[in-house]
Amino acid sequence: FILMESSPSSLHYPDVISRSSNPNSKQAASNYAAGLKMASLFSEHVLLYPLDVLRRQIQVNNEAVKYHLSPVSVFPVLFKISAQGPSSLWKGVLTSIAYNGLVVATDNFLQDLIPVKKSKHNRTQQVRRVVRNVAVRTMSYLIVSPIYYIMLIESVQSVSASDGNLLDGIRDTLVRFIPYSSAITGVRSKMLPIWKILLPAVGLMTGRYVCEKILYKIILPTLNAIQEADRYRKRKQKRIAQLSMDDDYETEENVLLFETTYASLIARIAAGFFGQVLFYPVETIVHRLHVQGVRAIIDNTDTGVGVVPINSSIYYTDFWSCFKSIEETEGSSGLYKGIGCVLLKFSLLYGGMLLAHGVAKKFVMDNKPPLTPAPATTAPPPWRHEPATTMTTESGQW
Repeated sequence: FILMESSPSSLHYPDVISRSSNPNSKQAASNYAAGLKMASLFSEHVLLYPLDVLRRQIQVNNEAVKYHLSPVSVFPVLFKISAQGPSSLWKGVLTSIAYNGLVVATDNFLQDLIPVKKSKHNRTQQVRRVVRNVAVRTMSYLIVSPIYYIMLIESVQSVSASDGNLLDGIRDTLVRFIPYSSAITGVRSKMLPIWKILLPAVGLMTGRYVCEKILYKIILPTLNAIQEADRYRKRKQKRIAQLSMDDDYETEENVLLFETTYASLIARIAAGFFGQVLFYPVETIVHRLHVQGVRAIIDNTDTGVGVVPINSSIYYTDFWSCFKSIEETEGSSGLYKGIGCVLLKFSLLYGGMLLAHGVAKKFVMDNKPPLTPAPATTAPPPWRHEPATTMTTESGQW
């Protein structure tokens, strides 16, 4: 029999809107996410580096009257020190970048060098991987520890009065590694040998690394859950308003990629902040052990004007000796000298990421593929319809 049927290609649906695919849309979202990561790293290690310089100077200044426990007292001192020039605030920034880069490079090299033994049990495999990661990171800190010492000395010395330079820092580092070198060379005898400060220094870095990793694993799922709840609420509102979500599917996918990156950055910043605060007293002690016996003049952290020498009248024999001395002479709050710089740094870092996220998200939302109507054809006259037989129907041609 013969079926008289019109071809669907000839049908016209004027109300149907199709969204043309835009291959650059997802790439743009990925680029914005990568840019946000780079902005976070640049802000933390370069733009806000002057706060690290001031924090270290306050930590090693055992005669400082002002402890700078809040961000409010940090601004005036930082502003006055900046009158010496940009080099007074960004001193040692290249060494700091080199140190962080060497830690990551050494870690990656050792990760490839030391594989994890396979196990039939997933939990055992995970435990072995965690132990391997912690051990590798500890070895990385141990290998790069001389660079950390050079970075610390270079960052605390005042550029306006100190006569030391990078070569002095390298020389002092080598002296620490050579047993009884002070008696042979006549170099400052109050400098502790490297093995007396290596254990607390590496312990500080490894402990903070483990703490930040644990906090990151806790904070990130929490932020993802909050974002998922917010997306669910918005989808529910669209359903109630009877709005179509098909046209915004690609945009929502790009925003999801961008929001995931943002949540990861915020979790890393929060974990870094809490890790810095929890281990701050240990860092203060480690920094004082490093600078003991070093001929250096630091900026006056009380007023921001002038310079003061590092007090050499107090001698620390080890970690606990330094801890007891700070407790007796400066009080428990002396262990937290300069913590206002940490509060200010992470507040500015979070605020900057919040602003960058808002601006970049606007571009991601605005980068929608253009709406184009579906191509319509005019229906041919009825007498030009070709009859469809059962053969053409079974073959799938209409």
